[in-house]
Amino acid sequence: MIGRGRSVLVVEDDKLTLGLLAETLTQSGFVVGAAANVTEARRMWSRMDPDAVVLDVDLGPGVNGFDLADAFRTQVPHLAILFLSNLPDARFAGRNPASLPADAGYVRKDQLSDSKALVTALDAVLRGSGRDTPRHDQDPTRPMADLSRTQIGVLRMVALGLSNQQIAVERGTTVKAVHNVITRAMLLIGAENSDEGNARVVAAREFIRAAGLPTS
Repeated sequence: MIGRGRSVLVVEDDKLTLGLLAETLTQSGFVVGAAANVTEARRMWSRMDPDAVVLDVDLGPGVNGFDLADAFRTQVPHLAILFLSNLPDARFAGRNPASLPADAGYVRKDQLSDSKALVTALDAVLRGSGRDTPRHDQDPTRPMADLSRTQIGVLRMVALGLSNQQIAVERGTTVKAVHNVITRAMLLIGAENSDEGNARVVAAREFIRAAGLPTS
């Protein structure tokens, strides 16, 4: 079997998805530890000493999958990492994409054609095969690929329901600057609207369509 008894910690806050992932990897010969939250993940980590981790990025408010990966890599520098997320890329979680481990895999859940694709991706990061390691977060056709990190960050706050004034305070800028960021983002998305209220509705809708409803 492709897993060959290698151990994997899977962290996913949706319990149904967690069960399916664990079952798929177990059937492929991996020894699997499953965690539905950060506390369980840390407990399982110390108990397992896994060869690899499969991490959902969005784990609810607080610590996310990127943060866990950083903590685990501090302890095991060559740990194999596979991010599995609905988010098109790291910017949607407020993270600089350049800060992610270069040898990590990143698979968008909506791009998983079948269970074999997951197993193949995990095997690639375990083998350190850069050529075969999937990086869907670098796909130029992913949603909102042309937007800047600032634009994505502002749209995220719009989706959270913050007013332009609140966003300006949060970012240490002006209301006019926030309006300009939203306007430019809408132009790039192809959803330009001259009415500010409608533009905010469209901005929130487009962000949620691309990444889901933000949790915090």
